[in-house]
Amino acid sequence: MFKSAALLVILLSLPAHPQAAKTPAQDEAEIRAARSFSNKSIARRNLLGVGDSLDTDFNAIVGDGSFVATRAEYLRLFKQDFDSPRTAIRYERIADTVQVSASAPLAAEHGHWIGTKPDGSVAFTGTYMAMWRHGPVGWKIRSELYVTLTAR
Repeated sequence: MFKSAALLVILLSLPAHPQAAKTPAQDEAEIRAARSFSNKSIARRNLLGVGDSLDTDFNAIVGDGSFVATRAEYLRLFKQDFDSPRTAIRYERIADTVQVSASAPLAAEHGHWIGTKPDGSVAFTGTYMAMWRHGPVGWKIRSELYVTLTAR
C-alpha cells in the first residue's frame, strides 16, 4: 500500500505536458527576441509591448544615475515620452552579449544603447547591463543599469 501511495504522489507531481530542457543557446535566443520586441515597441510607442519584457519587481538605474524603483514608474517615464513625440528621445538597446547562468534561472545581458532625437540625430549613447530571470511565463527583465557615455 505504501509503495502504491508513494508512486501516486510522484506521478501526480509530474507536469501534465513535460517540456524538454532548453539549451543556453535557446534561452539566449528567447532573451534576444524579447529585447528586439521591446525595442520595436518603443519605436511604435507601444507601452504594453515595453512592459511585456519587465518582471513584476523590476527596477532600474537610468543613464543619468536616477533610481527607478518600480515597473510602474519605469513605464510612466516611457508614457511621458510617448505622449510627447515631437521632443521625445527614442531609445534602442543593442545586446552585445547574453550569458545564461548554469546555476540559477538568471541571465546577464550586456550591450550598448542609443538615444535618438525625433529628427534622427543621436542625443545620447551609453552602455547597459540587464538581469533577466526565468519564471513561469518565460524570461523577464528583473533589473537594468544604464550609463550615459556621450551626450550631444
